[in-house]
Amino acid sequence: MLKLTEDALHLQCRAASKNEAIHIAAAALEKAGYVRPGFVQGMLAREQKVSTYIGAGIAFPHCAKENLDQVIKTGFQVFQFPGGVGWGAGKVVFIMVAVAAIENEHIQVLAAIADLLGDEVKTTLLANAKTKAGFIDLFERA
Repeated sequence: MLKLTEDALHLQCRAASKNEAIHIAAAALEKAGYVRPGFVQGMLAREQKVSTYIGAGIAFPHCAKENLDQVIKTGFQVFQFPGGVGWGAGKVVFIMVAVAAIENEHIQVLAAIADLLGDEVKTTLLANAKTKAGFIDLFERA
C-alpha cells in the first residue's frame, strides 16, 4: 500500500500546460530531497518519448533512464488539478503522481495506484476533494 502523507500532497494546483505541470512536479520532488536540480530535463525527455498519461485522468511523470543519475532517492508527490491540464491527444489530467525512482522502483509506485486506473469516478472525487485529509482517505481506499 502506498502511504500518502500531507507533505507529499498538493491540492488546488493550476498549470497552463503539461510542461508547466511537469516543472511544478520536478520542483516539489527537488524540494522534498528526492532529486537534483536537473531532474526536470529528464522528466521532459521521458514525456517526449512516450506520454505518461496512464488513463482515467491520471498522469505518472518520471524521468528517462538516461537521467537516473539525477535521482537521490525514491519518492513521489501527488498533485490535484481540479481544472485539469491538457496532456495531448485530447487527454486531460486531474491527478498527477510524479515519481523519482532509482532503477525500476517507479513500477512499485505505479502498481500501488493501479486500482485508480479505469476508475474515472474515483479520479473525479479526488479532483474535487477540498481537504488533504479527504483526498488521502479517498486515495488510500483505491
